[in-house]
Amino acid sequence: MVTAWRVRAGGRVAIDGTKERAGQVFTAAQALLASDLSGELNKLVAAAVKGVPTVYDKAMDANYLDPTLRSGLGGSYHRFFDGGHTISGAAKAARSRGASADDTVVQEALGTVKALLRDASTPRGLPLATWDKPTFDSVAGALESKFGIPKAWFYELNTYDAADLLGAAIGVVSVIYRWNRADTEEFARLASVIGMSAAVSTNPLLMVVSVVAMARAYSKASSAEEFAELVDGSFKGAATSGASLAAVAVAGSAGASAGLALVVGVTAGILAYKVSDKVNLVSVVRFAKDQATVILANARQTVGERFHGLDTG
Repeated sequence: MVTAWRVRAGGRVAIDGTKERAGQVFTAAQALLASDLSGELNKLVAAAVKGVPTVYDKAMDANYLDPTLRSGLGGSYHRFFDGGHTISGAAKAARSRGASADDTVVQEALGTVKALLRDASTPRGLPLATWDKPTFDSVAGALESKFGIPKAWFYELNTYDAADLLGAAIGVVSVIYRWNRADTEEFARLASVIGMSAAVSTNPLLMVVSVVAMARAYSKASSAEEFAELVDGSFKGAATSGASLAAVAVAGSAGASAGLALVVGVTAGILAYKVSDKVNLVSVVRFAKDQATVILANARQTVGERFHGLDTG
């Protein structure tokens, strides 16, 4: 009986330890997809789906391939305006122009997904939605003139690639994994990592996940003390992301391969994760505040004594 209890207890400890390490790896990997390694991932996807353009690829590009429409579809940015490169637009194009009568529903779906992945693994990526070109130009021009937001950045914000898809998937898994398990600080750390990765990589899919994660972190913070933990977790998440991104940048500048840069980035992220656990930002701020108060009080006392000495002299 005692032996069985010990086995169960040991099993729970092992599972908890595995979950903790998995959480650290997920957090480190999340940041890496905002680094230069995202380009390597896109190349791997491109190599996996490369081949001669199929009827599905041509169906998605049909409007751009039409000489009467091509000139008004933005050249290399045509996926944003031609209506055939969103998920729904690609499915509609495949059904109306691509699939033959002999294709099954499964073949049609696989052909469409493969065509989408081909385009998602290129630098232009895929659009979240189809825009009317004059409207896009007007909005992008207004953002650039009034707020200094470059048109290229606005384009990136409305598109995604294969690395963005994987980053969003890891983000979703991480959020679900910690939804009920993590405390306020841990969830805030996760939200910070996701938010920083989304901002650096201009990943619109991950930005949605980061908003959900931060909302969950705020919902967990039901007291002033837990809000302090939220701030502390956000700081630690930023430190973890920064360590991973910096490590990959250094490895890349030193000529390291993508595989080595990946190992270095994950290792740096995990180490930063562990080291930041020993640092409490709120405690540091409180200590600095207390010390500043003491120094200010001593300064006032010293000045007062000097003025008192002058008055009596």
